[in-house]
Amino acid sequence: MGDFLQQLDRWLYAALPGTLVAFLILLTLAPVRLPEVLAVAPLLPLMAVYHFCLFRAEALPAWLLFGLGILFDLLQGGPGTPVGVSALQFLLVRQAILGNQKYLVEVSFTFIWFGYAVLSAVAVALSWCAVSLLMWRFIDPQPAVFQYVVSLFLYPIFGWLIGRGRGRDPLNAPDPRVPGSRP
Repeated sequence: MGDFLQQLDRWLYAALPGTLVAFLILLTLAPVRLPEVLAVAPLLPLMAVYHFCLFRAEALPAWLLFGLGILFDLLQGGPGTPVGVSALQFLLVRQAILGNQKYLVEVSFTFIWFGYAVLSAVAVALSWCAVSLLMWRFIDPQPAVFQYVVSLFLYPIFGWLIGRGRGRDPLNAPDPRVPGSRP
């Protein structure tokens, strides 16, 4: 029974990043009766993609992020919503992190937050440009800027909340032979 529970724990831990991104997509799209709030909803799925790609990139493979991005765009629906922009955004964030992961993992939270600020600004700007080009008209950038600012200030809380699980990683158990080793 103990082996089964350990295996279940490992499986659930491995499935957590993808499941959390999917849940945050649904949470972002939850019907809110205030249209102004929807325009500046934080980029919760992008925060999760950034965080998990930084610390557990193998748990969010490119095919999964592509599928979640397409799902996000399809669920947003409506005329003028180009399908694939969120997938492109997720994949670009993943690639940028994988290229610089060794510099970002062992730094203070301030630098991780700064990395999120820069990377999410680029992602928001690129998605705004892509949507403007795909729709062949200028789109007001103000909602995207507000969405970015709200996300930037919420990331420390969000990063702390989802970062709490890193200490109990079942795949990163302490080595009993090494004194002071921690997960």
